[in-house]
Amino acid sequence: MVRIPQRVLDIELPPFDPLNLRAGELRAQGRDVISLGQALPYFPPPPSAVRAAQAALSSPHVHLYSTDPGRPSLRRALAERLHQEIGADCEAGDLVITAGANHAFATALTTLVNPGDEVVLPAPYFTNHYMQVQASGAIAVEAPLVDQKAYTVRWDDLSRAVTPRTRAVVLCTPSNPTGATIARADGERIVSELASRGIWVISDETYMQFVYDGTHWSAASVNDWRRSVVVIGTFSKSFAMMGWRVGFILADRELCEQATKIQDAMIICAPTISQIAAEAAVNEDWDYARQFHGEFRRRRQRVAEHLAGVPGLDWSPATGGFFAFVRVDGCTDSPALAIRLLEDAHVVAIPGAAFGRSGEGCLRLSYGSVGEGEFERALERLASYFSRR
Repeated sequence: MVRIPQRVLDIELPPFDPLNLRAGELRAQGRDVISLGQALPYFPPPPSAVRAAQAALSSPHVHLYSTDPGRPSLRRALAERLHQEIGADCEAGDLVITAGANHAFATALTTLVNPGDEVVLPAPYFTNHYMQVQASGAIAVEAPLVDQKAYTVRWDDLSRAVTPRTRAVVLCTPSNPTGATIARADGERIVSELASRGIWVISDETYMQFVYDGTHWSAASVNDWRRSVVVIGTFSKSFAMMGWRVGFILADRELCEQATKIQDAMIICAPTISQIAAEAAVNEDWDYARQFHGEFRRRRQRVAEHLAGVPGLDWSPATGGFFAFVRVDGCTDSPALAIRLLEDAHVVAIPGAAFGRSGEGCLRLSYGSVGEGEFERALERLASYFSRR
């Protein structure tokens, strides 16, 4: 019998793959299945990134490793952009280029926590954050948000979960799965309170360029952010480069030097060709995602209009991301509901239970993942299905 550590056995795969597998089977049977499941933008990568990758294929260096923390030119360009975008006082040495945001989070967590340390996750949380805390041997502590309508994170939500064993608190703004953002005053208080207790803030800001109401607040914008803040970012969403697998850690130079050891042990470096493509996007198309904000706002409004007319569904439009985290009255088994929705209405939605106990009774709809025609058909099917329940 294969002997597997209990910390690995305790990890549960999220329901994304089983739902996608069943969706594929239904499509093979000729069914028109529409997925509002994965967190994907509907637009393609910027042409600058594609051109840079194509041109790089003829260069011998593209087939070699880059330096462990990433190409220096990409780190310099990104540091300048982050200074402009989020107000972070940073330099190239404060960045490690990773193989996507999940890898950035895993690297940062492995650098910061010991087995048995507690890591607080405001809930509903991003599924992979919870999984990685388990994989690291740390203890994930769910901190349910008091505001279960707007899902705003405040210090009072976290203070009840913080103990002397807490090593880090994970923020996600804009949030996956809710799309909620953290207000500047709330964020600054959270960072200040945790810094005074010697607790790290790991702030996943994957959707920083998808804020439609107001501006994005970053944990790295606070004074003296280096002593307590690590920011996680990616090129997957803003530049639609999900399959390229390239993201970053923003942290104090000393922490980045330690994280580079973990990166070397895991993967050595992020894919060179992906870094070249990302650098072109950073230099030439930094605001690329913002040209699609009008369409995302329109879709957000369309979701609200469709759901408003369906009894038993409750959702308040979020300020960022491209998610509708919809509460379904009477639902106590969201995985079963997601399966029935797929089988009967041929729409893929993610059960809220995948995002922690606080997410039960909800479904996450990703309204940025498909073309306009499919999006409208999916909304009609959702309204029809839930009107019949």
